[in-house]
Amino acid sequence: MAGGSSGDVCFFHRVKHFPPVINGRINIIEFLEASTGLVSIVERLGTVFGPVKYDMQGNIDKIKKLYTYDKNSCLLELMLAEHANTNGKPTAAEGVLWLNRALLFFEIVFTQILSHLQANAPEVNMKKIFTVAYEGSVKKYHNWVTQQIFAFICKMSPSFPQVVKSFEMENDLSGFETKIESFQITLHLVRCKIDDFFRENNIIPEPKPDA
Repeated sequence: MAGGSSGDVCFFHRVKHFPPVINGRINIIEFLEASTGLVSIVERLGTVFGPVKYDMQGNIDKIKKLYTYDKNSCLLELMLAEHANTNGKPTAAEGVLWLNRALLFFEIVFTQILSHLQANAPEVNMKKIFTVAYEGSVKKYHNWVTQQIFAFICKMSPSFPQVVKSFEMENDLSGFETKIESFQITLHLVRCKIDDFFRENNIIPEPKPDA
């Protein structure tokens, strides 16, 4: 999708970064805004990514619905409070867990794209990149049917030129690389903090992967 007038800021530059982790805290409003921005990125990848988009949006909606928060609220503190007050049934935290697994998927995608761009690789194979990202993130949590759905999604994914164009960055590949890198850094720091939080507090024990 092309932008409007030449003075408009392109789509990808409008997507907000994930918030910094300050004193061990993650601002929930900024986290949800960045996650929603990532959903808008997924939407740009085409209808084949519909299942990914709806899953991520569903988890965002669950977090918004089940937590009461304000502009100063910390996502991690809300999960701890929920865990303490629900007899070990942290429903909203499950949404955070699955959303964070999706963040890992896209973190790997962005890392793979960056490595190709920085190596001046002549071709960026998005089908392979999405497959590598899936195998390195959520595949182990999925049953056979879901794995087949994702295999199809990866196979039908847009090409690299299509991705860049959908992000309105086809005329600024250097800017695209810079934005991907800065976005990926903030995503990584927040995702790792959430991963560490789940592990350290045992709010949702790591399940055995489906067969």
